[in-house]
Amino acid sequence: MTTTADFYDGRGPHAVWLGSLQGDADPTTVRAVACGRLLLDATDPLTYADAVSDLLDVWADEGHGHGYQPDSRWPWLWPDSHDTNWVFTFAHGRVWITTGCAWLRVQRKAFAVRPT
Repeated sequence: MTTTADFYDGRGPHAVWLGSLQGDADPTTVRAVACGRLLLDATDPLTYADAVSDLLDVWADEGHGHGYQPDSRWPWLWPDSHDTNWVFTFAHGRVWITTGCAWLRVQRKAFAVRPT
């Protein structure tokens, strides 16, 4: 099943869009790629942003779909991330994920999420 993911630095109206994925863009598949593990385990925004950029570059090479860098246009037919399957962001020293309901913080070194 094709899923979509958007990546941001920060939350709310001042969040910076870092890019998007189309394909098998769920957190488990993101973690299966080396730079995806790095971004999910990031403890600082620079490491997170660099890992997101690397993931967008290798996503197609890994056979998962297509990555959209921020220098390209917004890739979706919808105007914001409300209809995106997965939204990842770095805020308050850690990575957070949402599917549109509540933000879940990523537990480092293993894929697990806990409600905030």
